[in-house]
Amino acid sequence: MQLSNLTDLFTDATLRLTLPFGIGLHHAGLKDADRRIVEELFVNQKIQILIATSTLAWGVNFPAHFVIVKGTEYYDGQTRRYIDYPITDVLQMMGRAGRPQFDDHGKALIMVQDTKKTFYKRFLYEPFPVESCLLQVLPDHLNAEVVSGTITSMQTALDYLTWTFFFRRLLINPRSDFLFLNHIYKPLYWKFSYLENSKAL
Repeated sequence: MQLSNLTDLFTDATLRLTLPFGIGLHHAGLKDADRRIVEELFVNQKIQILIATSTLAWGVNFPAHFVIVKGTEYYDGQTRRYIDYPITDVLQMMGRAGRPQFDDHGKALIMVQDTKKTFYKRFLYEPFPVESCLLQVLPDHLNAEVVSGTITSMQTALDYLTWTFFFRRLLINPRSDFLFLNHIYKPLYWKFSYLENSKAL
């Protein structure tokens, strides 16, 4: 069946225009029926190009031979600025290319601003260090350790922190004693004071 014969099935006007050229669209604004037909056409290789939003990367298993990531930022209406996609999202988008059960190899192209080229080249060819996020949730962890009786004072809290991955990463990337003061002692002091003021201790 010719793709031009399928255009009447779609309610989306843009999709009706692009489909005869073998180009499909996939985004949250599509009606469910339109989206299902586009997905079926792409999986059955009736359309060769699928223009999709980043959410498709986390959705249905869509294998593709070639993936183009056009830009690595999205507009956040709440902060009114462009924000970089998390690396995991970019990897997930690229991972659509060359799925082992569908293709023997795949290709991915990332289109970025010149200022980000070095970062993405490094990202593609070198492993990224794993960093700790403990500092962001430190009060919760301290509270759990206080409740369990592991932490009973400022000193035991410092001892506890020296056994964490966060502390190990700081030792690998030491900049100065100022780093220890700003990233461990001061936050710990304020978080511990917060727990004391909350009558948790």
